[in-house]
Amino acid sequence: MDLLRLALERGATARAAVGHLTSLLEEHGQGGACEEGGDWTYENGFLLADAGEAFVVETAGTRHWAVERVPPGKGRNISNGLSIRTGVESCSAGLKELCVAKGWWDGEGPFDWKRSVGAGGRAHAKLDVRGRERAGADHLAAAAGRVSDGSLPAGDVAGWLGWMAGVLRDEESGICFRSTHGFMSTGSQISWLARGGGHTASHFFTAASDPLVACYKRWTFGDPAAAAGDGLAGDGGSLALWRRWRSIDLAGRSVPEAMRRALLEIEAEAVSAAERGGASEFSGSVARELELISSFAV
Repeated sequence: MDLLRLALERGATARAAVGHLTSLLEEHGQGGACEEGGDWTYENGFLLADAGEAFVVETAGTRHWAVERVPPGKGRNISNGLSIRTGVESCSAGLKELCVAKGWWDGEGPFDWKRSVGAGGRAHAKLDVRGRERAGADHLAAAAGRVSDGSLPAGDVAGWLGWMAGVLRDEESGICFRSTHGFMSTGSQISWLARGGGHTASHFFTAASDPLVACYKRWTFGDPAAAAGDGLAGDGGSLALWRRWRSIDLAGRSVPEAMRRALLEIEAEAVSAAERGGASEFSGSVARELELISSFAV
C-alpha cells in the first residue's frame, strides 16, 4: 500500500501515478508481511483513474508488473487476483523474456499476463473470472446496458452514484465485506470524477466498515473548511464515527429502520450537493450521523 500512497502523492494524473508506482516497484520491490504478528503475504493490484484515463496495474513477485489501459467508455474491476489478459500496454523490464525462459509463453502469440504469470502458461479453470470479480463484471455489464438504452446517461450524477453504492452494498456476491463474514473492509469509498460539465470532483466515504448500515458522506479535496474539519478533529470526526459504528457492530446491535431512513437522507443530500457542486459538507454529515447513532454506542 505504500506504493499506492506514494503514487497518489506524486502523480498529478493517473498516467503519471502509474509511472511513479511502477518505477518504485522496479527500484525497491515489494514484500513483507501484510499483517501484524503474522506471515500472510500477497501481491498487489491497483485501479488508477482520473477524469480522462484509467489503468489497471498488477504485480507479480518482487518487482514485476503489467499495465492495462481501460478504453474510453469501458468499465473495469479487479478483486484479489490477476485479471489482465492480452491487453498489456506496458510491463516490467525482462518480464516477457523471463516467461519465455520459464516456458510460460512461446514468445510468438499474444502475451497473456494472467495465463503466463498466474498459471505458468497452462490453460485451466482458474483462468475463468469468478466470485467477486465475476459479480463486479456483471454489475459493469448491466450498467453498460443501461447506458446503451439511455436509462443511465453518462452525466447522471445521482444515477451513477446510486448505482455504485448499490454495487458496494451487494452482500450476496461478497463485494460487501461485512464483519458478519469474519473478515471485513475498513471502509467504503465512491469517487465521481466528472470530465467538464462544471461538476466538482466529489468523493464519498462511509467512515465505517459496513456500507449497509452507514451512509456515504461527500468530501471535496482542497476545500479549506473540509481540511480544517469545521471545528472537529482534523479527520472531520470520521475516526470517532468509525469507532462508534464498530462498537455497535461488536455489541451485535441492529439499526432500526427509522434510523436507516434518516441515514439515507444524509446520503441523498450529499448526492444532491455533488450535482450542484460547491464546498464539501463532510464534517457536517459526520456530525449528524454521530448524533443519530449516539444512543446505540456501547
